[in-house]
Amino acid sequence: MTTTPPAPTADSPLVMRRVTTPDDENIERVLHLSNVIFSADESTKHGSLPYWRNCLLHPASFIIYLTPISPGSDNPVAFIFVIHRKHDRPLKNGATHSTHVWLAGVSPERRRAGCLARMMHEVDNIRPLTICTHPSRYPMMWSWLNRRGWPQEREFADGKVMFSKTEH
Repeated sequence: MTTTPPAPTADSPLVMRRVTTPDDENIERVLHLSNVIFSADESTKHGSLPYWRNCLLHPASFIIYLTPISPGSDNPVAFIFVIHRKHDRPLKNGATHSTHVWLAGVSPERRRAGCLARMMHEVDNIRPLTICTHPSRYPMMWSWLNRRGWPQEREFADGKVMFSKTEH
């Protein structure tokens, strides 16, 4: 007799995984989670599988994501997509390139459970490290970055704010 493993719950333990190449089959699962969280569609760079794959062609780019440990549950519940970024204007420390957290998302049932902190710990030693958010659209992210002492780098005309860590 075969038994079905129990479905993961909101408090199921999580395992961290990485995508480092554009041909990794797990990109689509992470993209699906991102599109659900951000209501993106494939006509935008945020929702486009070809765009994501192209980003992963750069050797500094990768995705970190979390999935429940439960057997058969390989669907991501949180992710960060890290890319190489060239800046039009140098950062305050003079750097013109950074490792940039381009997208980060956590499924609603896993928010405030330490998922983002756990994933960001994996990139905490990279400098310069940048991340942007729109405070009016993503107030939880804005608060999260401020509570953790991320210095504000610059503001953009569209309301987006860049934060950076340039020293260890």
